[in-house]
Amino acid sequence: MFTILVVDDEANVRHPVCRTLSRLDGVGEVLDAANGLEAMALLKKQKVHLLITDIRMPAADGLQLAEFAREHSPGTDVYVLTGHAEFDYAQKAMEHGVHAYLLKPLSKEKLREVYLASYEKHRRRQESQQVNVIRERALLEKRLHDLLQGVPVPTFDEGLIPLHKKIMLVSFSTKDLRSLGEASVRYFIRECAYEAFSRLGTAAVCLEDRLVTVVLFANQCDQEAWEREVQETSKWMAAKLRIEVKTGYGGATKEIGDLSLMYIRSMISLGFTEITRKESGGESFPPIIRALLGYIHKEYASAANLSDFAQQYQINPNYLSNLFHQETGMTYTHYLTQHRLTEAKKWLRDTNLKIYEVCEKVGYKDPAYFSRIFKTFEGIAPGAYRTVDGTFLT
Repeated sequence: MFTILVVDDEANVRHPVCRTLSRLDGVGEVLDAANGLEAMALLKKQKVHLLITDIRMPAADGLQLAEFAREHSPGTDVYVLTGHAEFDYAQKAMEHGVHAYLLKPLSKEKLREVYLASYEKHRRRQESQQVNVIRERALLEKRLHDLLQGVPVPTFDEGLIPLHKKIMLVSFSTKDLRSLGEASVRYFIRECAYEAFSRLGTAAVCLEDRLVTVVLFANQCDQEAWEREVQETSKWMAAKLRIEVKTGYGGATKEIGDLSLMYIRSMISLGFTEITRKESGGESFPPIIRALLGYIHKEYASAANLSDFAQQYQINPNYLSNLFHQETGMTYTHYLTQHRLTEAKKWLRDTNLKIYEVCEKVGYKDPAYFSRIFKTFEGIAPGAYRTVDGTFLT
């Protein structure tokens, strides 16, 4: 809504100007004030796009008002009304952020010209802001998608991450989204999920073929509101799209680097891996992927480096990485981490080894890092996991 404020101590000048402006197309609201102090109070309370003010008034004049607007409402276009006798005085107004001065008496044509010029600036500014918001959101979603796959955010893009006290993640599994038809359907899903979770903080939605993953950056952790939104979104997707929807919680964290583990956790809770699907369906992997899976199971306690394996088999590591993701539904790093933590749970459950010894057994050198990964992935610290007899907590 485009808002105009007219300020003049003479009512017989102020009221006709307000009436003329209020009749113009696109004007949302026309406010008026009898002096600069009244106008300042209005500027404090609400957004004003166009300010037309007399230059000489009691209490606070037009120059003081213009200076106030420049400091407290920098997006407001300011025009001052002046007579020929005040021309030199009006020129000084240009030093106070005034867009232009208008000579009295002011015609309807001139008022309309001033309004249209200000409205066009406002429209262009809004479009620019909308484009920037869309661009920043798209870039944030791209960077978060990388983080989910274990790719760190470049230093120059760290400013994209919203301020937060808690990061929460949930994934919804569906049938292949591509089978739903037009890309507009997938866009509809993303936008509705975005709008729903944005009520709780800054939300980002990442779509894959069968997963809709929501990452929420919140300044307060309202678990009840989060649970309610997750359940309502799941029901809405199932009802509107007429597809089965399952929910996989990734947990909550303060560290942006934990997102990849939270993502794995959500997928595991959904049983969402090609390995599980193919094994249960009797399908087999290409020989090179079977060899790579065997390599992980054998070498997980050491480096288990994908590049070393690729060099041994004389295959491009990037191609192998993409093929592994395509065939298993997980990145190489995700699968390696999952397997290491699965083995760690066995050591914790079946032996009396100390935590740092289990850490070394599964390929981690730093016990603190291992404990953080374990807790993020399992929702419980390694020592606590052992005390509850290895019960997997979600």
